[in-house]
Amino acid sequence: MRNMMEAEKPWSCRKAAEKLDISRHTAWRWRMAIIRLLPAERTGVMSGIVEADEARQRESRKASREWVRYQVDPLNVPRPPREPWRFYKSRNATVKAPPGGWLAWNKNLVAVTDRGGHRALEAVNQVTEQEVSAALLPTMAPDAVLCTDGHATYEKIAKTTRITHFALNGGKRSRRTPKTHHINTVNALISRYRDFIRPFCGPASQNLKAYGRWHAARENGDCDYLSIFKAFLDTQRPANTLC
Repeated sequence: MRNMMEAEKPWSCRKAAEKLDISRHTAWRWRMAIIRLLPAERTGVMSGIVEADEARQRESRKASREWVRYQVDPLNVPRPPREPWRFYKSRNATVKAPPGGWLAWNKNLVAVTDRGGHRALEAVNQVTEQEVSAALLPTMAPDAVLCTDGHATYEKIAKTTRITHFALNGGKRSRRTPKTHHINTVNALISRYRDFIRPFCGPASQNLKAYGRWHAARENGDCDYLSIFKAFLDTQRPANTLC
């Protein structure tokens, strides 16, 4: 189980099924059950220079069956808000972009890291002060220094909470920004996340929080997957079963 979750390249469900002698559907259910139970990063663990940025991922309704239900009963089932992504990729597509443009269909993860090697990735619906604060602030020590890009949301958070904040617009530091203050570490974390998530071919957006926490747990290397799996099995055991 630990090998399945912590391998350099995550095992596919087929490989996990072969190694564990189970069906690939069971392997997928086990994996999703475990990563959905992964906790957020510990409170106040990020100290010193803390870097934050957003990782974007295209919205996915994989396995939603919404178009199937609409085609079966179009009078009673509302039409999905956009066409399936494959229609926008076609050279002969009549619609070149989804409603609202491509950016309107991005989902976001707030990536946070410090120089001590602690990492966190938390999903947010929108990059607003309220949602980013909820994902960012609990992980930071009270005396931490925050380094971000030039996104106005971080500036608002810093002013509201009186956190020492350095903004690097376009990755460039101002005259008042020390050379030790940058966002290269969090950008590297986001790059590794993109490499990690690519083999999953766009997992459903409803599972984005779970995948973000899974990647953070892999990076931190301190997650007890076996205990989490045992907790999952306990929830599946009938109440009247004697152990």
